[in-house]
Amino acid sequence: MEPGVSGMSGRFIVVGLGNVGLRVLWDLTRHGHEVVGVDSSYEAVERARSMGLNAELGDVAAVSKLAGRIGRVDAVVSALPGAIGFNVVKSLVELGFSVVDVSFFPEDPWPLHELALSRGVTVVVDAGIAPGLSNFLVGAGVRRTGSRRVRIFVGGISARPDSNPLGLAATWSTEDLLEEYRRPARYIRDGRVHSVSPLEATPGQVEVPGVGVLEYFPTDGLRTLLKTYGDMEFMAEYTLRWPGHLNLMKTLASLGFLGDQNISVQGCVITPRACLASVLRSGLRGVRDIVVLMVELSNGEGTLRFRSVVKSDENWSAMSKGTGSFQAVVAELLHEGRLGRGLVVPEEIGRDPELASSVMRKLSLRSIHVLED
Repeated sequence: MEPGVSGMSGRFIVVGLGNVGLRVLWDLTRHGHEVVGVDSSYEAVERARSMGLNAELGDVAAVSKLAGRIGRVDAVVSALPGAIGFNVVKSLVELGFSVVDVSFFPEDPWPLHELALSRGVTVVVDAGIAPGLSNFLVGAGVRRTGSRRVRIFVGGISARPDSNPLGLAATWSTEDLLEEYRRPARYIRDGRVHSVSPLEATPGQVEVPGVGVLEYFPTDGLRTLLKTYGDMEFMAEYTLRWPGHLNLMKTLASLGFLGDQNISVQGCVITPRACLASVLRSGLRGVRDIVVLMVELSNGEGTLRFRSVVKSDENWSAMSKGTGSFQAVVAELLHEGRLGRGLVVPEEIGRDPELASSVMRKLSLRSIHVLED
């Protein structure tokens, strides 16, 4: 069942109207659904309204009142930073809402399963690019090939390598961006979980058709794949950057810029990491970006590669397009009643042939194309 076929539109509330949340609000509205966005920032709400979108000032606590006013809500689509993501999702589930979440929260999502079942709702976590679309492609690829070795390569980078020394664009939470370098990168080898510090890794290089040579290093993006495919021979996620990036980040880390110890600057107490996140958020704003995702699945007979490159345009960053499109597609699946109750992870969707075909079709309608090599 595709949007418009049934004649019934979905009803959604989007919480958090940053770059990704705003794109989801626009996307679902454009596809004929009844959607209202909520944000505690007056500027974010006005930005949405200036685009002709329905948005209101408020926070998560306002969701129940809003739902009571508009009636049936198929799902709350959460696009908040990872630092508060888990508690927000948990609170929404306790209130009886189904949730499609994109935050990169550090907590274990599996305890949400029993909670969601007890409330008779659905929770989809990590519904972004990676984790998200990457997990979905792993599920689809393993189903098709039975592969026991998987490598995921993903990166949101500046469209041009010479845009700035770090080769980045501030298209999503810079706090979450910096956390990628601090969090131990877990990977699977011979059915066991191991970990390595991204800042201690030696980067490799890979050539991406249409983009060029990028460097890669391990990061902690497998998330739920660590459990759903924990018996793999090998599985790892690698972040893609322009060559030379990791050495620059190692330099910043050695100087203390990724630290969380409070320091006083002209009477103000702040952490170096928060300061760096703020500087990056300001200094990299407006830089055009691209998003590259490759999933490589190998078995004894060969290798299947999925590849997707998303480019920015005059209205949207590549990160908001790619992330918001997958999150909107998952929200549509929930509206259509095609996802079960409890916790649903993206790889589970990829393991279902009909759902996988529908997701690919919906993404293509949004000009997000996945190629096979």
